[in-house]
Amino acid sequence: MAYAVIDLGSNSVRLSVYEHKNNEISKVFSHKEVAGLAGYVSGGRLSEAGVLKACDVLNVIKKLAARFAGPSDTYLFAAASLRNIRNREDAVETIARETLLVPYVLEGEEEAALGFAGAAKYISFKSGLMIDIGGASTELALIENYEPVKLASMPIGCLNLSVNYVKRIIPTEQEDKQIRAAIKEHLSALGWEPDSRYPLMLGSGGTMRAALKLARSLCGAPPGSQEFSASHVKEIADLLRKEDDSIYLKIYQTIPERLMTIATGFAILQQVIRKFGCETVAVSKFGVREGYLVDRVLMTNGKHFVE
Repeated sequence: MAYAVIDLGSNSVRLSVYEHKNNEISKVFSHKEVAGLAGYVSGGRLSEAGVLKACDVLNVIKKLAARFAGPSDTYLFAAASLRNIRNREDAVETIARETLLVPYVLEGEEEAALGFAGAAKYISFKSGLMIDIGGASTELALIENYEPVKLASMPIGCLNLSVNYVKRIIPTEQEDKQIRAAIKEHLSALGWEPDSRYPLMLGSGGTMRAALKLARSLCGAPPGSQEFSASHVKEIADLLRKEDDSIYLKIYQTIPERLMTIATGFAILQQVIRKFGCETVAVSKFGVREGYLVDRVLMTNGKHFVE
């Protein structure tokens, strides 16, 4: 049986189609459309143009989903893209009316929990820190004995930091200082003052997959590995602060869709690594969409994913 899961993000809208057969779940199709909804937020409200942009993109995605799954097996959820706006109810109502898809809006801790549930299906993770850096929020989870003991969502992500602080592509020295100060402020507001270090970090989501690609292309991380080191993060973050066209050309060749947001994404990643003392980062191929499918659609934790 096929299930279509649509993730309405602050930067992009992603469709993932899964086949559920013989107690196994495999991804059979995926597609992404860039919407850039964070760029339509002003005064805490998603503009009418932004809501209509979401509807247009969702209607394109819906047609693709219909090739694999019926309407009753197609699910739409949103996280910070709708969670953090003041006109959330109006936006949800318009999207439902224009697309016939009713978005389920994840709360912050719920998103972090589902992100870990999905990521842990691919990588067994006993203890450490999980992170998912999205366009308008960053989810964190402290893991002990394979279970999350603390969950949080910060209302900052790679896209809204870029929109709010960066005038061009590369942050200036002053913009970089402002970005780092904002990240530190939100980390402090969590109230998580670690009494020990967390050497292992589990990453999921597009920003972390992009970080892995850059660690491979710029720092020599092994091509077949799903891990890179904290030293690679510092090295890349330092490179991103240089006004060097050759570096950004290499980034464009590696992760073209992330060119506008990778500097702010790495700024978040570096500050989190410093705060929690992370040394090694493992990146999962799965994340919140898979967690949503298992825990919200199938409602069974016994199922597992296959590549």
